[in-house]
Amino acid sequence: MISFSIFLFRFQTFLFLRKRKKMPEKVEVVLGEISRINLNRPERKNALDLQMLEELDEVLEEVKEYKPRVLVLGGKGDTFCSGLDTSVLAELAGWEEERLLPLIDLAQRVITKIRRMDCPVIAACQRYAIGGGMQLALAADLRLATPGTTFYLREPEFGILPDMGALYLLPRIVGEGLARDLILTGRRITAEEGEKVGLVNGIFPSLEEGIKLYVERILSLHHAPLRESKRILETCWEEELDSNMARAKEAQLRCLRELKT
Repeated sequence: MISFSIFLFRFQTFLFLRKRKKMPEKVEVVLGEISRINLNRPERKNALDLQMLEELDEVLEEVKEYKPRVLVLGGKGDTFCSGLDTSVLAELAGWEEERLLPLIDLAQRVITKIRRMDCPVIAACQRYAIGGGMQLALAADLRLATPGTTFYLREPEFGILPDMGALYLLPRIVGEGLARDLILTGRRITAEEGEKVGLVNGIFPSLEEGIKLYVERILSLHHAPLRESKRILETCWEEELDSNMARAKEAQLRCLRELKT
């Protein structure tokens, strides 16, 4: 006999899977209290193409509706994500705006969905997080990496800018000076240097061990204050202290009400 909680989990997963038009091919998703999304193009170093971005957009919506306690974003194989596929990059200059704008909108929507997830999001990065891959990691709340993992924004090498959130997120994570350095020179930064400046939260020879450690910490806490803190942190740079504390007061009341239920 299976427990009711296991039955409920399987039934919820079944309902979510039924909503899909088709199973994703370039993204793997596991729904649960600990949900996981893995980029699944290891033969292309998990390079982003239109299909992968569309699948990410879809599965992120599924995860949001499922309401997990934590989301882990990773990549299959030996690389987290090598950025936008070179076959796409080579063609961009010849695209008309009518074709280009939907791709930009899609990529930016993926970043927004990661950033606004109600649960903590962990990016588990190995070997390379390049271009759009680095920007996926920046959208997460926490970034874990294996030793020597390299982060860099290569978009200017192809005549484009990093438009998937780096210009907003990177200065807030590492400070404006270092952000300008990394964006305007294309300099590579290793996990070891990144850990010193707040880009990387932890370095682990085994990513799974690091994920386990951080997930256990998160699950030991109540979900409501994490959710509310994320929402307030998202706009803390744009508001005055009094406004920020007023929002925190309302959020505190919501947390206390949830404790009573």
